[in-house]
Amino acid sequence: MLEFDPFAESYFDDPFSVYKRMRDESRAYYHEGLDCYFLSRFEDIWEAVGSGHFSHRKGTNTQDLLADKPPNLALSSMSPPDHTALRKMLWPFFSPSSTRALEPFVREHVKTFVNEAIERGRVDANGELGRRISVRVAFRLIGLPQEDADRVADLVGLAFDRSSDVKGPNQRALDAQAELHGYLEDRIQERLEMPREDGLLDSLIAYRFEGRPLPADQILFNLYLFVVGGTETLPKVFAGGVYQLWKYPEQRAELAADLSLAKDAFWEILRVEMPTLMLGACAEQETEIGGGTKIPVGQKIMHLWVSANRDEREFDDPDRFDIHRKAPRILTFNNGRHRCLGAHIAQMEGRVLLEELLSRAPEFEIDEGGVVRIRSEFFRGFDKLPIVFGNA
Repeated sequence: MLEFDPFAESYFDDPFSVYKRMRDESRAYYHEGLDCYFLSRFEDIWEAVGSGHFSHRKGTNTQDLLADKPPNLALSSMSPPDHTALRKMLWPFFSPSSTRALEPFVREHVKTFVNEAIERGRVDANGELGRRISVRVAFRLIGLPQEDADRVADLVGLAFDRSSDVKGPNQRALDAQAELHGYLEDRIQERLEMPREDGLLDSLIAYRFEGRPLPADQILFNLYLFVVGGTETLPKVFAGGVYQLWKYPEQRAELAADLSLAKDAFWEILRVEMPTLMLGACAEQETEIGGGTKIPVGQKIMHLWVSANRDEREFDDPDRFDIHRKAPRILTFNNGRHRCLGAHIAQMEGRVLLEELLSRAPEFEIDEGGVVRIRSEFFRGFDKLPIVFGNA
């Protein structure tokens, strides 16, 4: 009989075999202790998140939804019409045209950081390369001071710290979250006292819905969402991609020889190396999921994104990494009204990172002794992935 515990150490060791059994044996798995259904198949999740039958009013992540804590009021937890209006206001910051305008900024910093890393002889793909890029992009979009970027990146990394004796965030993570909240509160207060018009933060402050401004806590929660979401996920995907290319040197060599393949290669990396294990919702109407399981109003469900992206019903030979796959759809950016706002920017960042790394150091190696894997109910992948260059 299948037993699934998202906080179990054995699950952290090998989530993929667990997911395979869930997809085959219990596609809508009910965990009595958490009072939550877990969906594991691609099509079931694609339909659920696109149906409009579920909301995020109870939260989306394991810290809120599974622990039954009150959710924050960020965009990710909102429902129409409030969600629709706020998303429409924010969209210009994340549109394809804005993304193209950002690319020179990203490429300049990637070149600098890669060159510095080659001179040193090594770099952590996650914390010292990917995260340093993504936090600077987030700060530029939001309108926060670039000189604070690395400090905040460190806090974001700590905010997801886990310990084997604690279910969910440990004390170090909670302390980092509190410090990050304090930093953002200070920046909001500064901007209220000295208004500007050069970023997403200013737009949040100026925003009105039906004549009403966003409450102060809602501005904070949204700012926290954009800082954390914009900083933490892309570096984990990139580190996983570096690992896949090192693991499959023939594909790395092909990509290095033809960098026009970088866009499709990163799309495949996004599928295979999706770092967020799960996000959830609650039912707003009685509905069916997972092949006929009846879900009452208010019932919590969790979507197992990593499982869905490796569902053999959607992808041929799904565990195989293939830079030529060109999957027509993946679930890394969600689906429906909550599709990730930053999808275009994340794909651009990942493509540029691949292009600049492979154009400068196509023969990089990985120091396997320094690799640290994430052990968490929320994230998977590499906490540290040391890249070693030829001069090391």
